[in-house]
Amino acid sequence: MIDMALYDRIKIMKEVEGLSQREIARNLGISRNTVSKYLKQKEPPTLAVRQRSYGKKEYSEETQRILPVIDQWLLEDQKHWVKQKHTAARVYQRLVEEYSFKGSASNIRKLVARRRQKQKEVFIPLEFQLGLQFQFDWGEADVILSGRTQRIFLFCLQLSSSRLRFVRAYAHQKQEAFLDGFVHAFEFLGGVPVEGLLDNLKTAVEKILEGRHRLEQEAFIALQAHYGFKATFANPRRGNEKGRIEGTVGYVRRNALVPFPDVQSLDELNDYLVDWCQKEAKHVRVPHTDETVAQVWAREKLTLHPLPETPFEACQLVSCQVNQLSLIHVETNQYSVPCVYVGQAVWVKKFVDHLVIVAQDQVIAEYPRSYERNQLFTRLDHYLEVLLKKPRAIRDALPFQNPQIPEVFRRFHRKMREAEGADGDRKFIRLLLLHRDLGMDPLSEAMTEAERRQSFTYEAVYEIIQQVIGNVTRPVGQAPEALQGYKVKVTDINQYRQLVRGANE
Repeated sequence: MIDMALYDRIKIMKEVEGLSQREIARNLGISRNTVSKYLKQKEPPTLAVRQRSYGKKEYSEETQRILPVIDQWLLEDQKHWVKQKHTAARVYQRLVEEYSFKGSASNIRKLVARRRQKQKEVFIPLEFQLGLQFQFDWGEADVILSGRTQRIFLFCLQLSSSRLRFVRAYAHQKQEAFLDGFVHAFEFLGGVPVEGLLDNLKTAVEKILEGRHRLEQEAFIALQAHYGFKATFANPRRGNEKGRIEGTVGYVRRNALVPFPDVQSLDELNDYLVDWCQKEAKHVRVPHTDETVAQVWAREKLTLHPLPETPFEACQLVSCQVNQLSLIHVETNQYSVPCVYVGQAVWVKKFVDHLVIVAQDQVIAEYPRSYERNQLFTRLDHYLEVLLKKPRAIRDALPFQNPQIPEVFRRFHRKMREAEGADGDRKFIRLLLLHRDLGMDPLSEAMTEAERRQSFTYEAVYEIIQQVIGNVTRPVGQAPEALQGYKVKVTDINQYRQLVRGANE
């Protein structure tokens, strides 16, 4: 390597002082060959010259032997997870074990660094057409929900052209949340872009095929057909292909959720996130322009495909068997259905916040979605038909102990049972059937009034209902009150047989 100070000194001694090469060598204590080499330099050994000379460094035969091996390993690493690639130490260890390498570990560290620098991928700046593409990804964040710190999942969608963001929080990343996020995102946008770019999520992709081809989940295909967009998928472990949204996830977490929002429900949090997205669009500028996101978005919105007349039914559909307790299992929880469906298969539509149970194209029950484990949810109405046949079971029936059942029902039943025994149970159940026409609150008010009058009978409650509402349909099998005292004699069929026999003779 040429020393810049030595080069300068030799040049001055030769050209200014007029010394010979021998004299210069003697005065500086160096060889005449060194003096000759420096004097032959046509330009000073600047940094640029020295860098060019380093780049031409020749490797030893031992190093040249293993260069193709190192390059191949580093090339394969580019296809793998960033956290699970060769380190320089691991490269050296494998070379020693598998190729009997004799060089030093320090040289391999320098060599690996240089080869990685050469293999770095070059990216192309992109500019997307208005209305062409959106990008999607999931993120995570902590919030204070109902007084407790809880990890939530962020559905993040961004338009590639205007950079408009949409963010919505969920308690999980299941398929129903994935689908529901798109429904709300497209409603927020007021239209649908041509295509979407996303990762190979299990909620969207059933199997990765060759190249860009994917076997997609049926529900995700249905979503695309409903809204008229085409999904494209990034290569595995290539987050840079959807660089717009990769930065959005962290940006939202740092800017919208620091400090932790303190909310009582996810609905409250989502209202806040929508408001935050709208405010951000008004002051954040689109890169390399003088326009805000909102200004570009105003033009991009006009290019989107219109929304369909009805939103997509964002649910996961599962089949369940109704057991002998008139219950179905959904995940770890159990839910009651009308007892007439015992032994049958029913369909459950699992939405993010509620369940809809369907049989024979009819909705037979709906429940709020519970994410607790091993819970039991029953409704008294589902068991009334079987209680008509087993009236004594009403006192201990679990659905009758439900806290949602007004306490006046249990007090009224005890009085009817004390007065009429088993017949009081049967009449009370017929009384409960009235709620299907009235609703629970009016029936509760009628019982409360009857209790105030100390009239614990079916007839007393029915009379109060007629006075307040009128025209109430009686349960099946219940005769009108005015006719309940009449007895009809059963016809003797033998009389008809005698008539028929006489006519034939």
